[in-house]
Amino acid sequence: MDAKRWTVVTALCAVIAAAGCSKNPDVAKREFVQSGDTYATQHKYAEAIIQYRNAVQQDPRFGEARLKLADAYAHAGDVVNATREYVRAADLLPNDSAAQLKAGNMLLILRQFPDAQSRADKVLAREPKNVEAQILRANALAGLKKFGDAVSEVEDAISNDPDRGASYANLATLQMAQGHTAEAEAGFKKALELDPKSIPAHLAIANFYLATNQVDQAEAALKAAVAIDPHSLLANRALGYLYMGTRREAAAEPYLKVVADAAPDQAGKLALADYYVASRRADDARKLLTSLETGTSGAGSAPVELRLASLEFDAGDTAAAASRIDKILSADPKNADALVARAQILGRTGRLDDALTAAQQASQANPQSAKVKFVLGLANAAHHNDSDAMTAFNDALRLDPRMGAAEMELARLDLRAGRLSQAEQLIESAVKKLPDSPDAQLLSARIYLTAGEVAKAEPVLTALARAYPDSAAVQNGIGDLQLRRGNRAAARAAFTAALAHDTSNSTALASLVAMDLQDKQPRAATARVDSAVAADPHNAAVLTVAGRTYAQAGSPATAERLLRQAVDADPNALDAYATLGQLYLSGGRTDDAIRQYQQIADKQPKSVSARTIVGVLLDMQHRTNDARAAYERVLQTDAHAAVAANNLAWIYAQQGGNLDLALQLAQTAKAALPQSPEVNDTLGWIYYKKGLGALAIPALQQSVDASPKTASYHYHLGLAYALTGDATKARAAFERSLALDSTSPSAHDVRQALADLKG
Repeated sequence: MDAKRWTVVTALCAVIAAAGCSKNPDVAKREFVQSGDTYATQHKYAEAIIQYRNAVQQDPRFGEARLKLADAYAHAGDVVNATREYVRAADLLPNDSAAQLKAGNMLLILRQFPDAQSRADKVLAREPKNVEAQILRANALAGLKKFGDAVSEVEDAISNDPDRGASYANLATLQMAQGHTAEAEAGFKKALELDPKSIPAHLAIANFYLATNQVDQAEAALKAAVAIDPHSLLANRALGYLYMGTRREAAAEPYLKVVADAAPDQAGKLALADYYVASRRADDARKLLTSLETGTSGAGSAPVELRLASLEFDAGDTAAAASRIDKILSADPKNADALVARAQILGRTGRLDDALTAAQQASQANPQSAKVKFVLGLANAAHHNDSDAMTAFNDALRLDPRMGAAEMELARLDLRAGRLSQAEQLIESAVKKLPDSPDAQLLSARIYLTAGEVAKAEPVLTALARAYPDSAAVQNGIGDLQLRRGNRAAARAAFTAALAHDTSNSTALASLVAMDLQDKQPRAATARVDSAVAADPHNAAVLTVAGRTYAQAGSPATAERLLRQAVDADPNALDAYATLGQLYLSGGRTDDAIRQYQQIADKQPKSVSARTIVGVLLDMQHRTNDARAAYERVLQTDAHAAVAANNLAWIYAQQGGNLDLALQLAQTAKAALPQSPEVNDTLGWIYYKKGLGALAIPALQQSVDASPKTASYHYHLGLAYALTGDATKARAAFERSLALDSTSPSAHDVRQALADLKG
């Protein structure tokens, strides 16, 4: 035999031998299952999953292996894969009631209620008195909002097995969902009476007590569960979370450590890391998370990376945090938590447009997350989209009624809009939910002061001043309080302290400057603003205060320079525009100013601020058509330019133009500048011109509230009341307008309107 032929024969024999020695697939699949069972017994679920999957590869229709694979996924916390395998196993084992029930209960978790009910019905068709199937069917019916049918099903289950405590707990849960609190409590207690050693029964009644704000009773129930089984992951996790939620972090630690040590997945260790963060033990959290980071990959690494990014973000290392977030999103672009983190990072770095985009993407990825909606609200509020912000915060509260932070932000928006009654109700509710939040306390004091409730604000501010003596915001509150009490020396001391702690605090700066000028000390006022501008030369609010101060001190050139810097820093700085316009008019150099800003606009075609100033100055010269053209050019560059939109809307309304277009423009301005009395007056006036008095009144009332000494605002409000037939309120508004201004040409129109009132 030649060498070549020998090689071929040898190879052929090797193939035949290998084929002869390969295992029978039926034998192999059972060996894989046996190996998986060994790993599962040792709680090594990752290894068990591999072996069960090997068995399924040998025989895709091996229902027993699929059922065990599903169990392993469930133990590992992988709900999606567990559900998929349970469903496949149940389809392969149609007469296995346990498989059908497991599939149904997993479908229930994923809120696939019709499919869950179908699984229960399959079991009940063979076993009409199967209590587990009846409970599954009841829970599915409850998910479909068929509470009456659900209750009947549980009652049937109880009649079939009256000694089964879990059935009473299910019935109690349904009664609780219907608002039958007393009946629910009785049901949970009956479940415990029948099975006092049942940890699920203790957890169920603990959840009931938490839902009804009975924290002490919930704590007692959870302690009893831990006493029954000190190693129970569910009981230890629940008790640890209760202590965390009630700000008793030290008490939470031992229970969270039990979970961290015993949990088969990383959830327990992540909970312990969260505890360390809440306890301000950042180093301990970082150490634990870093150890987890080395052992995770893929989707499992995202929760770890998110927490590490949060630690870096809190430490001021936004670049490192952003890098981690980018890594997560490159692997999972729709990770809502990562998108929320990106929005927060972008917001901190001043990229408000990008922050809003990220928050909107997060909301699309997970529209049922209260946290996502809250961050979306913050992004909209920072972008001056107050209406959208309120919608987002209300959505957050709908999803999580306990979210005091959302109530606090809604109160802040109501305060800005002058809705003091609503603001007060919201902040008082928020303070109850956030009793340790200084921000909530301070906001409540601001609302009380704005409403003139000094007695309610004083104890809040006094306590805050003791706890946070170095807070500029708290010192501003003390200053406002002292001014309202007429104690100027104490007010000055408080505002000075605020500015010492925050040299760019425009509120304290404006208050001190106003007091300096009232005390005939212009040099002190200008020195004060010079120091603030030097400390923060790009702060539009500080620059506006400085410009106004120099204008009042008789230095128009310096005032102009500072105000121009302000509008460059923030194109929506309406106060800066208005002050500039007044400065130019008072100096008699309006034509020169127009030419100068037109040159800037020509050199910088996308300059919103320069073109807007041109429009404002043309408006002041009563060159209305030229001003209209200037504003239209601004809006071609930036459709959201608020000042141009407001002024153009007013021109359209006054010239008898398209009122629908005018309304759109006014609404654009309102979205960006919701507290501006000028913008609210424009919006209200357009509603009035359209014959919509009921819509005009709220906007015009906001103008009057924000600027009560402007006669024209009272006149417009009076016209709106007259349009709705409320002669009494209309007369009061007209009379107030005349009291403020009885000599200008417009006063004639007010008198005529007053004479036209009937009665």
